[in-house]
Formats: sequence, structure tokens, C-alpha cells
Amino acid sequence: MSKKTINDRFKQCLKDLKRRKNIKNYYLKKIKGGKSYNAVLVDSLLIKILMSLLFFIFLIFKTKHFIISIISTISFFSLALYTSYYIKSNRYDKKVSEVNENIVKKKIIKEINYFASDEFIQYVKEILEKYYDASFEKYGKDIDLIGKKQDEIWAVKCFKIPLEERISKKDIKDFKDKSNEIGIERGIIVTNSYFIEGLEDKYEGIMEFIDFDKLIFMIKEIGEYPSKEEIEEIIINRYNENKRKISEKRGNLFSKTKVIKYLFLSFSLYVLSTITIYRFYYIVMAFISLSFAIVSIFYDYFYKTIMKDIEE
Repeated sequence: MSKKTINDRFKQCLKDLKRRKNIKNYYLKKIKGGKSYNAVLVDSLLIKILMSLLFFIFLIFKTKHFIISIISTISFFSLALYTSYYIKSNRYDKKVSEVNENIVKKKIIKEINYFASDEFIQYVKEILEKYYDASFEKYGKDIDLIGKKQDEIWAVKCFKIPLEERISKKDIKDFKDKSNEIGIERGIIVTNSYFIEGLEDKYEGIMEFIDFDKLIFMIKEIGEYPSKEEIEEIIINRYNENKRKISEKRGNLFSKTKVIKYLFLSFSLYVLSTITIYRFYYIVMAFISLSFAIVSIFYDYFYKTIMKDIEE
């Protein structure tokens, strides 16, 4: 195996580890209210170490035997680690599932928001046909689709509205009246939002109401729900976008154009320190400004060259 192949595999291994860490870091920040992976890990270890230390002190006073206390404390610490991992692992998986659902919902909301009315109707048409294993055709303005489901003709109305709005009784009545005019008794109403309460009971058996949550359920059932890998790719893309924004800010802070400003400021502060009573303060500020200049000089080489090479 060549040296280049080993280096490539090592870099790929580092890249995969970094990817997994970034994904877990994203989940933990969502679950723990902003706490990073490292912060959660350190907090957890510190608590267990403190508990083990207290346990050790208790045993020393009780048994007066150092070796027994050490062995028992190590066993206690190991058991605490295993128990904590087992409990937190189950909780973590459930929370990750919730975070994933939220990611997918936001993704679908974003996609639907970009749809024009005709595009949303086509989107609903494809979902209904796959879910019901039926065929629907576009009809007109007041009735968007007509299709045969379970040997009966159904009219379909699609409402694309802001998520905070609700489909009203009047919307349902108008659609029902239009359906009756063309001799269709059964109808399906689909929305990217939700319905006001109580409509399902009033129209039970003759109308189907598909809100945003039911739409998500149907997408899952027809196998078009994003996979774990696709969700992770969304997370990585968000991470990279945030990193790009931070990098731009960092680049502005340590840009080459600011090196001269930092040096000039440092020199000016040092000169002023010789003619002012606050000499120490001005020297400290001059040193800080000089430090920024030095960091700026090495920023391009370290961050843009070394870090870029590691990431690639």
C-alpha cells in the first residue's frame, strides 16, 4: 500500500469522524438548548467524577481500606457510565427522531412555499395517486382534481395558504356546493396548513380532510420521505453554511487590509503611552492591537491553507 493511499484513507477517516461529530453536535444543540457536544460530554463526566469522588470518600470513612475503596469506586464509576449511556442513548434516539421530523417538515414547508398554485396541485396529485393507487385528472378552477377511488368518483380541492391560517367552514361549503353541481358527492380537501376544529365530524363519510400532518404521513407511506442519509446531508449543508458565514466574519476581522490598521493603532497607542499619565493602559492596548496584527498575518496561512487541506 502506497504512502499516498494511506494518507488518503487517513484524511477520509478524519473527514468521516468530523462529519459524525458535526451531526451529533447539531442534534445535541437542538436537544440540549444550544449546548455543544463537547460541553455535554464534559458536564456528564464531571458529574460522574464528582459522584465517584463522594462515593470514594464515603467508603474510606466506612471501611478504612484504601484498596477496597478504590476498586469499589472504579466499579461504581463504570456502572454509572454504562447506566447513563444506556438511558441517554434511548432518550437521544427519540429526540433525534423528533429533530429529524422537524427538519423534514421545514424542508417540505420551504418546498411548498415556492410552489405556484398549479405546481401545488400537481404535487398533491402525484401524492394522492401513489397513496390511493388511483388516477386523478385536473378539472377546473373551483375543483382542482377529479379521480376514481374505491370505485367512487371523488372531487379534490387544494388549498395552498400560509401555515398560520386555517381552512374555514365557508371554504368547505363552497367546495361541497361546487361538487354537488357536477354530481359528485364525495370530496377530498388537501391543504399545506390545518382545518378549524369540528369539520371532520360534520362531513364524516363524505369528505376527507388532509392537513399538513396527514400530508407528511402520506409522503412517508409512499416512500418519498427523506432518508436518514438525506437528513444528515441537510444538517451538514446547514453546518457548512453557518461555517461559511463565520469564516466571512473571521476573515473580515483578520483580513490583510486590517493588518496595517492594527499595526498603526499599536504604534499610535505606544507613542501616546509616553506622553500620558495612563501609560500602563495604553501599553496594554498597544500590545493587544499588535497581537491582532500578528494573528492576521498568520491567519491566511494557517486557516486557509492548513485547515482547508485537512477538511479536503
